[in-house]
Amino acid sequence: MALFSKHRPTRRQWIRFLSYTLAVVIALCGGVVAATYQAVRYRTQLEYTYERGLSELSEHLNQINVALTKGMYTGTPSGAANLAMELWSSAGSAKSCLSQIPTYGTDLEDTYKFLSQVGEFSLALAKKMQAGQAVTQEEYTQLQQLSQHAEALTQRVEQLCFEMNENGQWKKQIQSVVEHQSTQQAASTLYSGLNNLGEIFSDYPTLLYDGPFSEHILQAEPLFLADKPTVKEPQARKIAAEWLAIDQSGLTDATETEHNAVPCYVYYTNDATVAVTKQGGAVNYMNRFRGIGDPTLTYDQCMEQAKAFLMALNMGDFTESYYAVNEGVCLINFAYTQNDVTFYTDLIKVGVALDNGQIVSYNAQGFIMNHHTRNLKTPAYTLSEAQKVLSPHLTVKQSKLAVIPSNAREPLLCYEFLCDTDQDDEILVYVNAHTLAEEELLILLKTDGGTLTL
Repeated sequence: MALFSKHRPTRRQWIRFLSYTLAVVIALCGGVVAATYQAVRYRTQLEYTYERGLSELSEHLNQINVALTKGMYTGTPSGAANLAMELWSSAGSAKSCLSQIPTYGTDLEDTYKFLSQVGEFSLALAKKMQAGQAVTQEEYTQLQQLSQHAEALTQRVEQLCFEMNENGQWKKQIQSVVEHQSTQQAASTLYSGLNNLGEIFSDYPTLLYDGPFSEHILQAEPLFLADKPTVKEPQARKIAAEWLAIDQSGLTDATETEHNAVPCYVYYTNDATVAVTKQGGAVNYMNRFRGIGDPTLTYDQCMEQAKAFLMALNMGDFTESYYAVNEGVCLINFAYTQNDVTFYTDLIKVGVALDNGQIVSYNAQGFIMNHHTRNLKTPAYTLSEAQKVLSPHLTVKQSKLAVIPSNAREPLLCYEFLCDTDQDDEILVYVNAHTLAEEELLILLKTDGGTLTL
């Protein structure tokens, strides 16, 4: 008994023990409250991002639908060029919106192909008209078919927006995303709606034209990823987090996409999306989503921001090409350059916010599909010999070697001549360095919205 009494806690010890216990309980409760608040905030941000992505997708599809309808009735090269620029911009924005919403297990390959081809096909027709050629009845019929598919796609997505805004469907969708419930995903309104988009393209026309998204090009394998090892998901997550300069915990679990011949792991935050290729671990695209304020930067300032960004990636040397301004973002095309040869096949597109210079988009699809080690043959003809092929009505301002896409998979080594015409136009002429054939002639159309080649 004496020993027991000696070690019995005193009143002061009991009070101290109870105080510590109470403090621990309060701390735990505070942690639970904070975690609950963060979880609610995270779900709210996801819901806002997904809902906005689907809504803006609907808007851009409607713009494509309207532009295609106008395109069937335009009769001038300048009108066709303006519509081609509008279609190209809207299609790119629509693809960005698709990347904002969860697409686990859905088959959107036909939708992505449509969005890639619609601007390119219209641009090909604009080039024909500029060259004085008439649009054929077959091409007009194809344009009608594209318009019909755009209208059907717009109606389906508008209906899906309506259904998702009814009866708390977005909250159910967020629960599915957060809890990774595959059975809910398969049965959800969003996933079934996205999967059903493929039905629209059951009679989609085959489009063969001179452009990077023509059918024969889309069937190709990504050359940059050839022989590169497969990347496991944890490594891809690390790459995505480093790109967005955030902790890995800030990323959602990976979704997987198979579209455009480049399978990727796709990660989301509340305001960004980044896709990492399964093979090779290259970043295929990145998009940040925020409201863009009033423009404060010039094109030259945006270009310097984009150049510095590309240089930090250490992927080689790049030369800026044409650009377009849309919704407060300056989208600049960069072509890979090696040994003073510009490879217009190996493109990277960088979007710079005009309000503060932030890099808000990145798309390396062209580079990933086409870049590889090349051993170019020495040109059979000199620059001066190629220049003699040019029209006497052209005055050469600049010249260089360039590799350009062709109707075939194999690109062409050409001399590029930037020229002035006697009508004060600017013309790009590409003369084959091995045959002296005039492979391409492009008119540079400079507008407030960017530079377009016709």
